[in-house]
Amino acid sequence: MEFLSDLSSGLMALASLPVALAILVGAALGIIVGVLPGVGPGVTIAVLLPFTYGMPPLVGICLLLGVYCGAFYGGAVTSILIRTPGEASSIMTMLDGYPMARRGEAQRALSLAFMSAFVGGIVSALLLGLAARPLSVVAGRFGAAESVMAIVLAALCVAKAYRRQFFPALMMTGLGFFIATVGIDPNSNELRYTLGTGELLNGLPLVPVAVGLFGMAQALVMISSPRPTFDATLLSSAGLSWRAFLEPLRYPKTMGKGLLLGAAIGVLPAVGSVLSTSLAYFWAKRGATDPTPFGSGNPEGIVAAESANNSNSGGAMITVLTLGIPGDAITAIIMGVFVVHGIVPGPTLFIERPEIVNGVFAGLLVLNIVILALLVLTIRPLARLAYVDARILGVGILALSFVGAFAAANSTYYVWVATGFGAFGWLCARLNIPTIPLILGMVMGDTLEASLRQALSVSEGSLLVFLTRPMSACMAAGAVLLLAWPLIERLARQIFVRPSSTQRHPS
Repeated sequence: MEFLSDLSSGLMALASLPVALAILVGAALGIIVGVLPGVGPGVTIAVLLPFTYGMPPLVGICLLLGVYCGAFYGGAVTSILIRTPGEASSIMTMLDGYPMARRGEAQRALSLAFMSAFVGGIVSALLLGLAARPLSVVAGRFGAAESVMAIVLAALCVAKAYRRQFFPALMMTGLGFFIATVGIDPNSNELRYTLGTGELLNGLPLVPVAVGLFGMAQALVMISSPRPTFDATLLSSAGLSWRAFLEPLRYPKTMGKGLLLGAAIGVLPAVGSVLSTSLAYFWAKRGATDPTPFGSGNPEGIVAAESANNSNSGGAMITVLTLGIPGDAITAIIMGVFVVHGIVPGPTLFIERPEIVNGVFAGLLVLNIVILALLVLTIRPLARLAYVDARILGVGILALSFVGAFAAANSTYYVWVATGFGAFGWLCARLNIPTIPLILGMVMGDTLEASLRQALSVSEGSLLVFLTRPMSACMAAGAVLLLAWPLIERLARQIFVRPSSTQRHPS
């Protein structure tokens, strides 16, 4: 069976001391940054990215994946114990986890969260192993037109994910596309937007931009924020209940809803786990079997949120491996490891570097096991990390960001780029403008430009090439529907809404 063959190949790729250490260190770091207030996996991965360049590709990828997955588990700790979500996706866990902890069931709540997250992570990894190769076959049939429309659709999904910030998010995605054009034109060798600066001939590098936008900007936000106050009395009750570990299995429908939404939404570019946990929570609320009201300590709320939260990671990696389109900002940064080592994510990756694909699949499985084991062994001291002052953490992150930016190329130019984008990211945070779309636009920009030129060259400049090919036309229709959906909803309400019972009708 091909699935078992891929799993065996992946486990063999992991069977080396550097990869094993990367998995262990990444998992531990991920849990820690999930617990620490205000840090998060995006900041940590951005700071670590320059240090992975000297590592073999699979070692660097496993290190960053460990941070990515571990932070989802760690975020539940502070959500349950001090009512402070370690991650935005842990907000729904907080709604029932904290009330449960307040009534003396902190160990039960933590056990529910960790086991639900573990099941979600394992299912997510299995989904990657089962679906990635068949989807790569479909993606292998993509021509230039399909690639362009896939990126356009992804960009619209990015913007729509921010709902009321649709136009700022779309603007930032466009800015990312623009930044990707800086440097020497690969076709004509003309200089584009270099401002007479020799350093810009190769374009703006992704590493210092990511370090600035995520590392430095968040550090500045943390340094300038007042120290939060919270009730830390429940930290002493941190622990696990072996009996509660099996409790999520009593709610198969609730867990199934979380797994389904988490895996499905994880594939969508930039939508992420926040939406999947929210939808899973409210869907579970409609058909809950436990009589406890949601929001006051219902265990099904934790099961739905955590299973949806952790089932996102495999789906997000599917789009990276099969299409070369990041599922979220974190996977966009992880793609930097591929790019630096000359590895092109996409359908050809399964033929040219199968050990990378299978290694990622097996790595996700092993990581979830390692993370759960670490949590079982260290949950009590980990909970104490919630006491750490975010301002002190901000200073440390800022220092590491400077070191990481310089280490990426041993160049002060990288430090200046990171500093500039750090200031820009801090300003965006103050103005509530999302910066994640900018990174996604940068990552997808080169592919968009190359595919657009190729498609228009074949069609001699005619845009009909995007409508005459079936797959491209379907994605174009999806993009139009996505844009027109608010108008369609408004018209539907006007047409089908029932008149008020107090409205008088002519006799």
